[in-house]
Amino acid sequence: MIIGVGNKLEWACLYLVAFFETQALAALQAGGDANRAVALTQSEQSWIQQHPVVHWGADPQWPPFSSVDAQGNISGIDVDIVKLLAERTGLNLRFVETHTWSETLGKAGTGEIDFIGGIARTKERERALGLRFTEMFCNFPTAIVTRKDMPFMTSLRDLRSSRSVALPKDYATTEELQALFPEARVLLTENEEQSMLAVAENGADATALNLASASYIVHMRGLSNLKISGFTEIEFYLAIAVRKDLPDLYSILKKGLATIGPKEKEAIYAAYITPETRDQLDWKTWRRGLIYSLLGGTAIIGIVLFRNRRLRQEIELRKAAEASVRQANDRLEQHAQQLDSHARQMETLNSKLTLANQDLEAFSYSVSHDLIAPLRRVRIFADLMSLEGNLGSSEKHYIDAIKVEGKRMGDLIEALLAFARVGRAQLRLEPVNLEELTREVISELKVDTQGREVRWEVEPLPTMECDRGLIRQVLVNLLSNAAKFTRSRTPAIIKVGMLPGKPDDQEVVFFVKDNGVGFDESRATKLFEAFHRLHQSSEYEGSGIGLANVKRIIQKHGGRVWAESEVNGGSTFYISLNRSPAEKDGDALSA
Repeated sequence: MIIGVGNKLEWACLYLVAFFETQALAALQAGGDANRAVALTQSEQSWIQQHPVVHWGADPQWPPFSSVDAQGNISGIDVDIVKLLAERTGLNLRFVETHTWSETLGKAGTGEIDFIGGIARTKERERALGLRFTEMFCNFPTAIVTRKDMPFMTSLRDLRSSRSVALPKDYATTEELQALFPEARVLLTENEEQSMLAVAENGADATALNLASASYIVHMRGLSNLKISGFTEIEFYLAIAVRKDLPDLYSILKKGLATIGPKEKEAIYAAYITPETRDQLDWKTWRRGLIYSLLGGTAIIGIVLFRNRRLRQEIELRKAAEASVRQANDRLEQHAQQLDSHARQMETLNSKLTLANQDLEAFSYSVSHDLIAPLRRVRIFADLMSLEGNLGSSEKHYIDAIKVEGKRMGDLIEALLAFARVGRAQLRLEPVNLEELTREVISELKVDTQGREVRWEVEPLPTMECDRGLIRQVLVNLLSNAAKFTRSRTPAIIKVGMLPGKPDDQEVVFFVKDNGVGFDESRATKLFEAFHRLHQSSEYEGSGIGLANVKRIIQKHGGRVWAESEVNGGSTFYISLNRSPAEKDGDALSA
């Protein structure tokens, strides 16, 4: 049966019927609370003496079962159950505070937590975390929650067609859904409240969680636009999970749970699930009347009548909402037309910008190329003049200056040509072993660093799909810069490595780190632009083109470049390469 729920009152009614029907019948069968005395064996008593402190954990963000407030105090249904166990078994318990449920599970797996106070049993938790589960002490139906404007869903299978399902990571319901339907589009959150908020704020279509948590979150957060679309085939059972290497502790807790009777459990549930009724109603009278009503079917009839009334109201609200939606669609259509016009304008401007960049690049290449021949002749004539034997000291000084400046201008023109060639070149992608390529470049640079104490450190690097020639140019620029700016260091330390990442990351980040003179990051906003230098050419030679080339090459591969540094504290340059590269327009990106 599927029951749609509109507001907080409906949530409460639905929860009371579903929860108290089970608990009331259990109370009738049990006939009262069990004996509270816990009879421990000699072995169990010895274990308690040998373990003066027992560490336990829970989900810190899971009201009404367990939650930690701003002062670090934990409260909830699970917490009260654990407190009763401590009183009746003589265990001295210490709560291990965590920030997330995943962290709690992790500490249980490493042995930092001896038992978890409220957890659903799964085979994966038994196997991977080495946990042993007691009998369940609490159970609720698992509800599918959607917005009111969504269609009803009858089972977990219906969630496969949703745009996305918000579920908290490492929760039992999440593991069950992903195991049964791996194709479902799951939006993982930190806790159930975040999942409910994602649905309420249209970040996801649905979520699935136990009815008690759903009722509590709706009540506390005022999420009036949600409804229960249906119930899953999964029942929500809570138990205590103990490390398998602590059999005596498992036996003690199991005996303690047996002493907590239905009346005590109901009192704990009522304190958190329906706190507004606790001070207004006499508990025993309410429980007795509810049992009789359930047995007579009165509650079912009342819900049906109430639901019919709500359906009429929903029809009226939906008619009004449809009118609002039509108006909103009209406004959206107008906005869409405006956005389409802006998009066409941007496309035209981008085309013009691309053409302008291409023209500028062709002009730069042509000018640089045409300057090479006359500059070569100037340098030749200067060399010839220096061979004359009747030159005075002044003439020789001037000729030497011409030769030095001519060489510097030649280097600058070559750098400009290389910069232009990078922009015009097409990527030739192939598998490249970056570690071998790095060591090859370092071997060449060792010739220039002879006589210096330089320590080259190369971490293991992968094989990437890229343009070998262009990436080699990147490594030459970055490594030669590192060698240049560590001249004053003994030893100079230059390290090439890769940042840690996940297998499904789209990019891989590499770095070149040195212990050189560094630079002031506040002055480095144009570090990767042509002719921008942070050091005087009299101190450190260079054309000011190298890093601009690095940026252009990496952008053509679809990657990023950036740097971190501090004065006299060394520098680290980062480049990223995509696992599946696609050539991009580097000039457009620079513009």
